[in-house]
Amino acid sequence: MASIPGMDTGKGFAVALIHHPVYNRKGEICATAVVNADIHDLSRLARTYGAMRFYIVTPLQAQRELVFTLIRHWTEGYGARFNPLRAQALSLCDVKPELKDCLADIEQLVGASPRVCATGAGLKEGVTSYGDMKKIMAAESKHPFLLIFGTGWGLTEEMVQKADYRLPPITGVNGYNHLSVRCAAAIILDRLFS
Repeated sequence: MASIPGMDTGKGFAVALIHHPVYNRKGEICATAVVNADIHDLSRLARTYGAMRFYIVTPLQAQRELVFTLIRHWTEGYGARFNPLRAQALSLCDVKPELKDCLADIEQLVGASPRVCATGAGLKEGVTSYGDMKKIMAAESKHPFLLIFGTGWGLTEEMVQKADYRLPPITGVNGYNHLSVRCAAAIILDRLFS
């Protein structure tokens, strides 16, 4: 993936949308399907806030091939000519089979291992406030950060526990807490980087 002229990569962060391992509604570990709107909207979000990469993480080969086809259409094919702004956003998107592959890619890009920051609607224990996280990111500017978002019914407990940091859930005004991952990610990135 080529760098984009004028792109701000100085914030030192990337975003990953995890499709496995996540929970289904029964609390079982599963792999979820990749959603076209997630690819487009989260790529645009990553571009807007200066992320170095946006990763789709799925172990399913057919899903990865589908995403690669979509990326090529929007970055090299007719889509790139039809909508160059979308091409800029989708050029940040990459597909990896596992989270460890994202970590290795970031380390190769910037020469430092990333700090992982988990998100989720149900996180309560050991969370770092958004204000404190902004300070941590500024203080640890030599290390990139990888913000991980879960699909389905959220990241597995094991993945959350392995993260270096956990951010609090996005809460509204009436106790309803079931935003789409696209909406939650937009709010979180705005809180951290605006």
